[in-house]
Amino acid sequence: MKKIYLISCFFLLLISCKKTSVTDSNNNGGNETPQLFEYNVLPSATNPAITAYNSENFISVDTRLTLRNKLFVFLPGTTGSPNFYKLIVKKAASLGYHAIGLMYPNSSDLYTASTASSDLLEFGRCRQEIFDGTNQTSGVSVDSNNCIKSRLYKLLQYLSVQHPNQNWQQFISNGEIVWANCVIAGHSQGGGHAFYISKKLAVDRAISFSSIDWNSNLNQSAEWVTSTGLTPTSKLYSFNGTNDEIFNYANVQTQLTDMNLIGAPINIDASIMPYQNSHRLITSATPGFNFIVPNHNLTVLDQYVPKSTTGEVLSSFSNAWTYLLN
Repeated sequence: MKKIYLISCFFLLLISCKKTSVTDSNNNGGNETPQLFEYNVLPSATNPAITAYNSENFISVDTRLTLRNKLFVFLPGTTGSPNFYKLIVKKAASLGYHAIGLMYPNSSDLYTASTASSDLLEFGRCRQEIFDGTNQTSGVSVDSNNCIKSRLYKLLQYLSVQHPNQNWQQFISNGEIVWANCVIAGHSQGGGHAFYISKKLAVDRAISFSSIDWNSNLNQSAEWVTSTGLTPTSKLYSFNGTNDEIFNYANVQTQLTDMNLIGAPINIDASIMPYQNSHRLITSATPGFNFIVPNHNLTVLDQYVPKSTTGEVLSSFSNAWTYLLN
């Protein structure tokens, strides 16, 4: 828990140093020339009932491309902001996705309540409440306005009105999100949410970066990990660092085996696409930033992703992201 607390403090420091941009107000009646569009939208702009966890959502779509008509949703790690994960959202947009980095209630309460619990069900209860706002446990406190599901729905409604020609409305039908057309991904806590949501709903794909739900008291995976899911395991992918300081690498691989993810761990540092068609990618690369659990963050957190001398994402990482998204 000390490690999660330290990374939480670091993320809060980054937030305090970041200049906040204005809420998106670029509504020009839908008359938009095809181009790369990027927006920062405060959650409270989509629903005034949202008063906490109000860091900006980050949105990207490139209407010059032949769009996939698929929605990519990325969930940040504990206390992180979508603006710390722009590179992966931009990558998805470059591949034809409507792409969103979504802010949600991502405090460390989930881990405080669950990691050393005597109950393997506690991780799942916490994740369910964070996802849909139903009262599941005293371990977290998330209502129906602030949960992941509501925040995403309200943001899609907002984008549909603000930018009708971009066709965000295709991801809503009969008052519900069209989950079958969604790729859900996330880092750390967010990666766990991505896999958890894929258990509860049939999604197009789920991608977990540097994540695990491991009960250290009972030394095994959380109950939901081994439960039958609505999304086939053939649509689940992971990317982890071998030197992760937060989640023990051996435990991560045990959990992925428990989930029946396809293939053996394949190191992207020494392999090329299609990585023997494995859904379990790993890396031992040197992080781009060496401060506060760098090996936990290097798979997807902007500042930590390894870069070339010209500042571009290393081709090995860019190619791995392409593989995970395709």
